[in-house]
Amino acid sequence: MKLDTILTTTLVICAVITTGVVVKREFFPSAQAGRAAAKQKPALIPHWQDYLGKGVHMGPQGAKAQLIEFADFECPFCGSFHKTLKAIRDRYPDQVSLEYVHFPIPGHRFALPAARVAECANDQGRFEPMYDQLFEGQDQFGLKPWDDYATAAGVPDTAAFDACIKKTDPIPRVEEGKALGAKLDVRGTPTVIINGWRLGHPPSEAELDQMVQRVLAGKSPVDGKS
Repeated sequence: MKLDTILTTTLVICAVITTGVVVKREFFPSAQAGRAAAKQKPALIPHWQDYLGKGVHMGPQGAKAQLIEFADFECPFCGSFHKTLKAIRDRYPDQVSLEYVHFPIPGHRFALPAARVAECANDQGRFEPMYDQLFEGQDQFGLKPWDDYATAAGVPDTAAFDACIKKTDPIPRVEEGKALGAKLDVRGTPTVIINGWRLGHPPSEAELDQMVQRVLAGKSPVDGKS
């Protein structure tokens, strides 16, 4: 009886430790990963304009400041950065555009279904409202029906939307995003590019604001670069 108690206690402790490790890995970067990210420097991507059109464009076509974001709708860091992007785009509605590139992380259960949901909304001209709804409602994935997101995003034909999200074939724009991410060695989300400069980490609102101001002044978004 005593042995059974010891074994049960041991199993409980192991389960708690394992859960803690998983939670930490998912939501908090390790110190080593943080140091690695800090060492990364911005890099200019040659012919970066050729990659515009691989995602979904939002904002003015002729914007001076052009952002490309590789993101995953389930990624909590992408959800946080969405707030930063929204603030900047609201501040500079005519000067900032965004190219959203799908890059669903394999370990995220709802990443690919959410990407399909966004593309099905896009079929009816409602990508951006759905994009907002998905990032703002990440914590409800698996609990809230996709139809509720569609209603909130103003998708007009819910029957067509329902038929669309039930498909299981590859999603062309998602496949293009994954291929482009592999070509550019994208290793995590969000990966952010501004006017061709790939940033070493997702910028804060203040950092991104400064980059936009530099672009509007005719300078490189990265300080110290011509």
